[in-house]
Amino acid sequence: MDIIKINKYISRIKKDGYIILPNLLSKEECAKLIEKTKILYKEIENNSNHFPNNGQKTLRDLVLRDPKTYLNLIDIPEIIKILENIFHDNFILNNLMASNSYKVGNNYRANKHIDSHLPVKNFSLTLDVVVMICCNDFDRNNGSTIVWKGSQNSGIRIQNDQYKFKKNKYKKIHLKANAGSAIICLGHIWHQIGKNVNGKDRWAILSHYKRWWIKPATDFTKCGKRIFKLLNNKQKELFGFNSISPKFNLKEKTRRFYTLSKIEKIPKNYTEINNY
Repeated sequence: MDIIKINKYISRIKKDGYIILPNLLSKEECAKLIEKTKILYKEIENNSNHFPNNGQKTLRDLVLRDPKTYLNLIDIPEIIKILENIFHDNFILNNLMASNSYKVGNNYRANKHIDSHLPVKNFSLTLDVVVMICCNDFDRNNGSTIVWKGSQNSGIRIQNDQYKFKKNKYKKIHLKANAGSAIICLGHIWHQIGKNVNGKDRWAILSHYKRWWIKPATDFTKCGKRIFKLLNNKQKELFGFNSISPKFNLKEKTRRFYTLSKIEKIPKNYTEINNY
């Protein structure tokens, strides 16, 4: 991706709070992801922690459940380049999850919310970014994600200030994207899952990235030896291996001075990580 295209995408996301990157995955790749995700979801579908009754199905920690299927989705070069130009800082993976909108009629429940901890107004202070890889086509009939264009500039954490929504000035957008596209949203844009009215699947794989100093939803540094061996250096960074808090050595009365360190200094042996 050349610098001209990157600058174009950054300008758009500054203005609107989101962008859509087309044709990142093939239809065949999307079909395989859907097939695998449905199998994994069936294993946990009776678990109430996965929101099965409000019109959304979710499945978290995909890189731990099946790293060979999902690991390559967290460091797609085109996406990483855009994230680097948003954060201008090290960033980590908060979680990798699957989400599907499904038809529930009058039982549809979806709160307007932001994913970021804070409703920052300054683009340069963006704390987190969400990337949705569309496995099915997205449209308003199958429950596509809804965003409020420009609301990343509101300074409002809308799930805590719902009364302010009635007076909002932001345009409601039902995101439309073809399978294989990626939708990149700033973590502080207002959004919600749309209502599925036609009963068709709308699976997406969501990668949520945060600045390195924010605690992730899952501690991926506890991934185990088998998964650790699969990771390239970028994936180790995204798992947080170069931002582990220093440990104080009680015997020697010493510790690492900085939290953030170069990935090359990370122990190659997973069992040594706990003492790093």
